[in-house]
Amino acid sequence: MLRTAGGLTVNQTTQFGGYYGSFFSSLDQTDGTTPHLMFCETTADNNGVTMETGSEATKSRITFANAGTYNIQFSAQLHNTGGGGSGNTVNIWFRLNGTNISNSDTKVTVPSNAPYFVASWNFIVSVAATNYVEIVWLADNSNIILEHEPSGTYNPAIPSVIITAVQVR
Repeated sequence: MLRTAGGLTVNQTTQFGGYYGSFFSSLDQTDGTTPHLMFCETTADNNGVTMETGSEATKSRITFANAGTYNIQFSAQLHNTGGGGSGNTVNIWFRLNGTNISNSDTKVTVPSNAPYFVASWNFIVSVAATNYVEIVWLADNSNIILEHEPSGTYNPAIPSVIITAVQVR
């Protein structure tokens, strides 16, 4: 048993509350030259957070059964497959219930001479029960995709997208 200065007692039977979800995609995601939603067709683990089908008929809505503040993290393996085309930037931002979240956009560069880039960051958002968050991406070159790779001889598969949402309050 551990008693903290604040009076919290922790022992082997203590359960810490908090809702979460962990999701990934084993599919390439293409055609980012118009805004598209990142999606994850596979649930790794979850409790109170699900990935639901959105407007593009893919599992793109991170949906919260319980109100709270959540840390949403993602990583996306961007690949500039080359083959011409101008541009090498991708914008990624968040939406809450279908509306862009102010000041959530970030631009990354995926040059053709260094064609792999992993975009990865987190965003804190407060939600009501049944709200959903989406992650949107937009490339200025159709040769930039979100790419998965199958497992190799020594390494596991690389998802095109990994998304987690963890309640922090």
